[in-house]
Amino acid sequence: MHRCALAELRSWGVLDRRHGRRDAPVALSPAQARAAARLERERTVLFARGYIVYSILMVTGVLAMSMRNDLPEFTVAALIAAGILAAAFVLSYLAPLVLAGSVVLLVNVSLPVVLTLAFSKEASFDLPLLGVGLALFVLLFDEPLYVKIGYMLLISGTFVALQIIPVGDPESLGVDAGRLEFASFVNNLLTVSMGMIAVMVLQLRFAATRRILEGVARFGELQAATDPLTGLVNRRPVHDQLERLADEGRATYAIAVLDLDNFKDINDSFGHERGDHAIRLVADVLADSFREEDIVSRWGGDEFVVVIPRVLTGEVATVLERVRRQVAATAVDCQGEATTLTVSIGAAHGRADRTPDDCFAAADHALYQAKQAGRDRVVLVDDYASVEPATNPADSPR
Repeated sequence: MHRCALAELRSWGVLDRRHGRRDAPVALSPAQARAAARLERERTVLFARGYIVYSILMVTGVLAMSMRNDLPEFTVAALIAAGILAAAFVLSYLAPLVLAGSVVLLVNVSLPVVLTLAFSKEASFDLPLLGVGLALFVLLFDEPLYVKIGYMLLISGTFVALQIIPVGDPESLGVDAGRLEFASFVNNLLTVSMGMIAVMVLQLRFAATRRILEGVARFGELQAATDPLTGLVNRRPVHDQLERLADEGRATYAIAVLDLDNFKDINDSFGHERGDHAIRLVADVLADSFREEDIVSRWGGDEFVVVIPRVLTGEVATVLERVRRQVAATAVDCQGEATTLTVSIGAAHGRADRTPDDCFAAADHALYQAKQAGRDRVVLVDDYASVEPATNPADSPR
């Protein structure tokens, strides 16, 4: 990945301007993808702990109802259930979530069964099973599908059984009908709320997973299209852009070909490390000199290509001359001695009666003319025929 890659999770959403693709998914390196996955899992764990707290509150409500109606058996059962859930909450910090989640699920399945059998279907104590069915996909999000299916069969089978088997009569327990009705209302409200929250958490988790996968794919795409030395794109995006320009038939574009002057002398005299440093310095100047929609490419060696779409004829010469001056003001440290860099630039405007390939060839020919004319200059052509690239780069004066 290029050296300007996203380094911190907080900087996601910002793409390197030299790639010019703000609408593309954010590129995530493998390390960033793992960090994002951990972040999403931590959020899921937070919801799971919140669900445990919700379950404890539900059991506390059952405990209060049991004590108010003088039902010692249910009071003891509620106290035991509250103790188990509290232990599960602590366990969620000490062990994998699947252990605490399984304990919570079993308690939350057992409690509706006991309440429904003791009271009546009209009290709707069986409805929390539906919320439990949704919550299990959060509590056991990372577990294999067959584990989730097993719990789902258990929950759905329990719910169906409660609709078939006989249930108790609340009047025989001396429970006030008004209190039972209020408990049913609260129970329904909490069940619907928890179900909606579980669905929202799942949706957010799936959306986050999709973003991570898209980010990893984008990272691979960028790696394939990025020059590792400079962070600029390589030839592939340039070819893609030329094809788009040809399909659109537009003429409001320009192509520039740039080449460092006397670059071989730097390599031969000071080594390839200094030569690579010089290339990076020029790449930084180019990356900062063009718009996000422009494609700045390292074509190979010390040669660069820039495709400038939607540009007025009079603007190109001004921009390229500014680039030439900025490069000329850049020096590379070669064994304690500052060596000035210069660049020759050839450019051509797009024409309605010529293809982008013709424009590229004309820009390449203009670069050859700039080299022959003494280097460190810009040669811009507007009128050109269908031409072949000037020469083999190795034959061009440097």
